[in-house]
Amino acid sequence: MRPRLVYLGLAVVVASGIIFAHRVDAFTNPQFYAEDGAKWFSDAYTVGAIRALGLSWAGYLQLVSRIGPLVATPFGIAGQPLVYNICGLAVQIAPVIFFLSTRFDAVVPSVTARVALSAAYLLLPVEELNVNITGAPYHLIILATLVLVAADPRRWYWKAFDLGAVLLCGLSGPFVYLLLPVALLWYVVRRRRFTLIISAVLALTLLAQLYARQFSPRLAVELGANVKDFVLIVCDRIVLAGLFAEPARRHLYVAGHPWGPLVAGIVCGMAILVVGYAAWKAPWELRVFALVAFGIVAAALVSPLASQRETGWQALATSGSGARYFLMACVALLAILVWLASTLPRVWMTRAVWAGGALAFMSGIPTWGYAPFIDDHWPQEARTIMTAAPGTRLVLPIPPAGGGWYIDIRTR
Repeated sequence: MRPRLVYLGLAVVVASGIIFAHRVDAFTNPQFYAEDGAKWFSDAYTVGAIRALGLSWAGYLQLVSRIGPLVATPFGIAGQPLVYNICGLAVQIAPVIFFLSTRFDAVVPSVTARVALSAAYLLLPVEELNVNITGAPYHLIILATLVLVAADPRRWYWKAFDLGAVLLCGLSGPFVYLLLPVALLWYVVRRRRFTLIISAVLALTLLAQLYARQFSPRLAVELGANVKDFVLIVCDRIVLAGLFAEPARRHLYVAGHPWGPLVAGIVCGMAILVVGYAAWKAPWELRVFALVAFGIVAAALVSPLASQRETGWQALATSGSGARYFLMACVALLAILVWLASTLPRVWMTRAVWAGGALAFMSGIPTWGYAPFIDDHWPQEARTIMTAAPGTRLVLPIPPAGGGWYIDIRTR
């Protein structure tokens, strides 16, 4: 067997083990999480898994999340949550496997840097994105951006993979609105014919999303935008979350402290200088990755879905809500810092920064545990669905507790 295949196989095992360790009960006692049951399962059960692929929700097509029910169809109702979680796991580790492949040997020659960034991506404690198909689009946009900046594909299977990843991403949420302009910018910079093909695929998905938006408007939210919450969001949810593996208000954060806004302002100022320098000097591949990452944050600040009890910015600044919006930005910030360390004039300086960064990141390890889901006894609920008389309305609660999520169906 070729050494590279062994290397990637080991990466799959390690990456899967890290994700499994974050949420063991997703596999030992699998249940639906939020929209996994309330939308994707309910819609597939009601209209059929194939027909449900074309349904929009919250203003967008959500193809990757609706593929879970299609894949799970042969496994019956009882097996649905486990299959969904396995699909979520596959999407979650895909960016790591691609990043460690030969396609990035020339883009990021340092294997150490690639392994470190891959580990950071896997270890960042973002509970709402871990092994569920509802959060899969936020991992898929990372993969699609990596596809965009990777070395040109030379074999047919790599071309098929690239186009498939971009197509799936474009049909899974709002990301095409950001990714298409970035792809066109990348074409202007690099003049690669394949980038133009990717842009054409994204343009088609944009038309599909615009059409789908007519049938499912996005929920309106009260922003409550203000400077104080902005600096708290950037400081706590991106800078400190990335550097110290902060899972939102468990470890190192400043929101809620009397001096919090002042510290957050200083941290934001330093972060802006670092990101600005990277925008000027970093390789174009890193600039494009960061542009997409921070673009997601900007879009989230314009229209967040984080809470129904408080304004959008207040929820993002003072709670763990909306963690999905910040994952890629945290990874981008860490990538920028890794690149900056590599530019230092002395090897010992680079090693010192690496060591300090590793210690800071590892300080968050004690906070990485996720509270187990409340056991809603899905096997028994599945039997209830299967044995109920046709036409019976069933309303079944699903995790997370207190989230107001229910499976609401009429049995067939």
